[in-house]
Amino acid sequence: MNNQFSKIPHLGLYKFSFFVFLGTLIIKIVLPQYVYHQIWVVLLFFFLLTLASLYIIEKLTKHNSDNFLAVYFSIMIGRLFISIIFAAIFILADRTHVFNFSINFLFLYLLFLGFEIYGIMTNLRHINKKGTGDE
Repeated sequence: MNNQFSKIPHLGLYKFSFFVFLGTLIIKIVLPQYVYHQIWVVLLFFFLLTLASLYIIEKLTKHNSDNFLAVYFSIMIGRLFISIIFAAIFILADRTHVFNFSINFLFLYLLFLGFEIYGIMTNLRHINKKGTGDE
């Protein structure tokens, strides 16, 4: 039972980030007016934030998987506050492109959050199918 959360999809994060990077590159070529001019910094931020949150979740639940929900929701709240601070810094530094940044930031935030939730749900689904043996 201790090894059940060690399959958190780090490789999947790399694949997902590659496709998001590729999609962003295509959109930047086709419709450059809709893409924030420093989108690569934002993409790197979300990649590193997701990687760090998955790593922390994996390390904190490795020895005791009973506190998984508390750890996961704590990480989600921390992720939200870090994202708000990051967005505030960018908005204050570049007030001329606030709308583009906000839309791009929100879209990428939801994409990476969706990936993280999907990765966690696939692991929980595997655990749920095993059952607890109390039935």
